Amino acid sequence: MLTPAHELDELDRRIVTALQVNGRASWRRIAEVLGEPFRTVTRRGIALLDSGAVRIAGLVSVAATHLVEVQCAPACLVEIAGTLADGPDVTFLYALTGPTRIIMEVQESPGRLSALVLDELPAVEGVTQVDASPVLEYFRTVADWHPGLIAQPEIEALLDTRPPPSRGPIAAALDETDQILVSLLVADGRVPTSELCEAVGLSAPAVRRRMTALLEEGKLSVRAIVEPADIGLPIEAVIWIRTAPNDVAAVGRLVSAEPGVRYAAMTMGEFQLMVNVTLSGLPELRAFITESEWASRAHAMRTSVVVRAYKRGGVRARA
Repeated sequence: MLTPAHELDELDRRIVTALQVNGRASWRRIAEVLGEPFRTVTRRGIALLDSGAVRIAGLVSVAATHLVEVQCAPACLVEIAGTLADGPDVTFLYALTGPTRIIMEVQESPGRLSALVLDELPAVEGVTQVDASPVLEYFRTVADWHPGLIAQPEIEALLDTRPPPSRGPIAAALDETDQILVSLLVADGRVPTSELCEAVGLSAPAVRRRMTALLEEGKLSVRAIVEPADIGLPIEAVIWIRTAPNDVAAVGRLVSAEPGVRYAAMTMGEFQLMVNVTLSGLPELRAFITESEWASRAHAMRTSVVVRAYKRGGVRARA
C-alpha cells in the first residue's frame, strides 16, 4: 500500500479530477462546473500546483512505444530506477514487488531499442535480466483516465476536445511549429496561450487551432499528474494477462472499461495484455482479478504491486 504524500480533501480531489479531464481549464471554468466559489477553487488549485501534489504536463508520442521489464538485485533497485527514470524517452517507470523488477514504457526506434536492451541495460551493475515488448494497441492510457470523482455532465462541461476513440502506439511526425508548442506544453501544461503565440509567432486563434488538432488526433494530451494514493487510491498494481489470441482485443476492451484501470495495452510476448490499476484497498484488488467480467476469459495472470512510482506521464516523481 502506497502512503499518501499530501492530504487532499474532497474538494481538492474534485479539482484534481477536473484538471485530469482538462489540464488547461481555467479556475473560473472549473469553479462554475463544480458549483464552487471561484476564489476558493482558485486558491485551492494554485496551492495544489505550488505544493507539487499536482503537476500539469503535456505528453506526446514521438516514436514506437515499448514496455521494458528490468530484473535486478534488490540492493541496486533504487539507484537503477532513479537513473532510468531520468531518461527523456521514458513515459513511466514503476518499481514492483517480486521478483524484484522495474517496468517502464519507453519511446524508441527499433535500432535504438536494440542498443538499450542488448547493450546498455545489461551493462548496468545489478541488472540480471531485460525483457522488452512492443505496444501493439492501446485500450486506455492515463490521458483517458480519471478517478470518477466528478459526474459525467461535469466531465462533458470541462472538455474542449475529444481524443480519438483508439490510440495507436506511434504518433505522426510533428512540423517545426507543433514541435515548439509541444515542447512548451510538456514543460508546463498550463503555459499561457500568449506565451505560446510569442514562441511560434502566430495569433491566438491559429495556436488554438493547432492545439485542438494535436489533441483531437491523439498526438498530445495535457493533464494533471498526481499520485493515486493522494486521491484515495493507495493500492496500485501491474497485471499481465494471457488469453486466447482471438480474444485479446475483446478482453482488452472489457478490462479498460473498469473504472480503476489507468492503462491497458496489447503487447507481444507470453502475456498479451498489460494493465495498470489503482484501487482503494486489497479487497478491491482481489475482486478486480477474480470477479470482473473479463477474469473468466483470462487463461493466466501475473500480478505485481507497485511499491514506488519514479515517473508518471513523462514527469519525474519528486523525492
